[in-house]
Amino acid sequence: MSLRHEPEVSVADWIVAADAPWDVLAAHGPPGFEAYVTVRFDGDDTDHYRPDPELVAEVTRLAAEHTTTPERAWFALWDGWGEIDGGRTYTAMDSDRLFGRMFSAPRPVEAVPAFGPDVLAGPRVDLCGVRSYLLFVGATHDVGAWPARPPRPGWPSDLPQASFTWPADRAWCIASDVDADELTVGGSARLAEALLRNGGLEARSTDPWAPREPGSPR
Repeated sequence: MSLRHEPEVSVADWIVAADAPWDVLAAHGPPGFEAYVTVRFDGDDTDHYRPDPELVAEVTRLAAEHTTTPERAWFALWDGWGEIDGGRTYTAMDSDRLFGRMFSAPRPVEAVPAFGPDVLAGPRVDLCGVRSYLLFVGATHDVGAWPARPPRPGWPSDLPQASFTWPADRAWCIASDVDADELTVGGSARLAEALLRNGGLEARSTDPWAPREPGSPR
């Protein structure tokens, strides 16, 4: 099944209204968890923020084993991705003409919005006036199943991963900011251990709340 649009954005207040700098919240989620682990995305440095569906699905699957509510979770999608509002221009060959691919120059085509007006005009999760997100709800195994239209008929829908994912019991939170090359999972020590012991993940323990020198990475 696909995720469903969630207009009740106050369910995300525990994250976006947490007492922490907005950039730390965006990258690592809210404070208060027993342990935090970062997992690096696959791929090269030019596209690390684009969908990494297998890795995100695996992290979410592991996290789902550490919640009492795997059938109810929320997924916050950053509203700044170009595919969401449409209008992005692609080039396509005119395959309707004989020898079109040999002699026709690529023609520009405009992508349609990923979601209808009922979603795009709805309320959004606001993070300190710097980031805003469309909110969706579903089971943890629906991760990545956005109820989105393809940019053009017959084309795949290729939206990035959620910026925040969490279950109804708030047992954990998966966070990744725009242009990040990793995601952060905050949760129990048992969940952290499961992530660190998974040989298919490039994972490491982290402490987003430890004091740091100006300009130093987390």
